[in-house]
Amino acid sequence: MYRDSKTRTVVKAITWRITATLTTIVLVYLFTGQIQTAVEVGVLEMTAKLLFYYGHERLWDRLMFGRVEIPPFVLWITGIPHSGKTTLGDIVFKKLQSENIKIQRLDSHDVRPLFPETGFTRKEINNHIKRVGHLTSMMENNGISTIASFVSPFTESRDFVRGICQNYIEVYLKTSADEIIEKYGCELFKKAKKGLVQNVAGMDIEYETSPGTELIIEMCDLTLEEAADKIVSYLKKNHL
Repeated sequence: MYRDSKTRTVVKAITWRITATLTTIVLVYLFTGQIQTAVEVGVLEMTAKLLFYYGHERLWDRLMFGRVEIPPFVLWITGIPHSGKTTLGDIVFKKLQSENIKIQRLDSHDVRPLFPETGFTRKEINNHIKRVGHLTSMMENNGISTIASFVSPFTESRDFVRGICQNYIEVYLKTSADEIIEKYGCELFKKAKKGLVQNVAGMDIEYETSPGTELIIEMCDLTLEEAADKIVSYLKKNHL
């Protein structure tokens, strides 16, 4: 499947305008037999239509008739550590920015340092995710969509976020510690296997899947760019 790039669209618009103007020039010449008159009419026609089109677009830009507001949403990307959440969230964020959507980005690497006392027990993780959930809900209530990427391994806290957000979309990046070690040589999981670190989701902490998850992506089958395209396609089909 192919789609037109922005450059191709601009070139098509210019060539169409040139074609239409040349058609006018030829018709005027056939009727009058005067090339100078034909060219003058063609240039006048092109200038007038460009001005009228600009005025037409500015007028419609002021009218609300037929406009449908895109409701804000919370895109919650979750999965075990090193499953690609942060990078994938950044890619999706950039893609949605190009769609002129009012959107913000939240990631565990940026948020957790704001609460340095937060640990990694089940209670501490749940409280942390609930805190982030309140933040995403506040932004949603103010018309701002959010892309949040957090391990959030427990259904309790993810369901809490779902409950306080109006448009909550959960994306689960499905993979395993062994797949991540094989693919990236992850030191975190290697240390966790040896018992050197604890409270690691996907190892000594079980990641709890949810039957209500909107989109499950098998990370071993896709590149991050392909996974991002899958998420954006889902959003365009169901929310945008």
